[in-house]
Amino acid sequence: MRPWRGVPGGRSGGDTMSKSTLEVDIFGDPISSYSRAQAIEDGELVDISDADGCKGHFRFAVAMTRAAWMETIAAGGVWIPENDGDGETLKLPAGQSIAGRMHDICTMIKATMRNPRLDPAQARNTRADRVYFSVLVDKNGNGKPQMVELWDICGPGDTPDPVFTIMLRNEN
Repeated sequence: MRPWRGVPGGRSGGDTMSKSTLEVDIFGDPISSYSRAQAIEDGELVDISDADGCKGHFRFAVAMTRAAWMETIAAGGVWIPENDGDGETLKLPAGQSIAGRMHDICTMIKATMRNPRLDPAQARNTRADRVYFSVLVDKNGNGKPQMVELWDICGPGDTPDPVFTIMLRNEN
């Protein structure tokens, strides 16, 4: 039985009521909400949609959690103050670049989408909205990369338009 059957104004007849109005009647007003835009503004998500290395890989907006950013893009890097004292630049070890690391992540997402056997977790995945993948990150600049396990989920952002969110495997 549909949850709105028998509810006054529901789909069982009578006057019409939108689903959002019905949800407010049943659950009340939201206690709080936190938008994707707020998470990006607060630094909890890092928008990489237009960043070098990721640009052109996907048609949708792409963001990473701060934890995923720190374990992959910023790993082993040092923040160096700008000459004018306004801001900092991330310097990665051994000539690595932010664009190169982003390219690696976006390429591995696409490769795993095309061939799920690249990652055992993806091979077991039964959900079409997510991709489990791994990327090698040379955190120390010594040529000995470490594997970082990530996952990417596709769903609506602040609007119904689809967005990608990249996270560490232990994040929700």
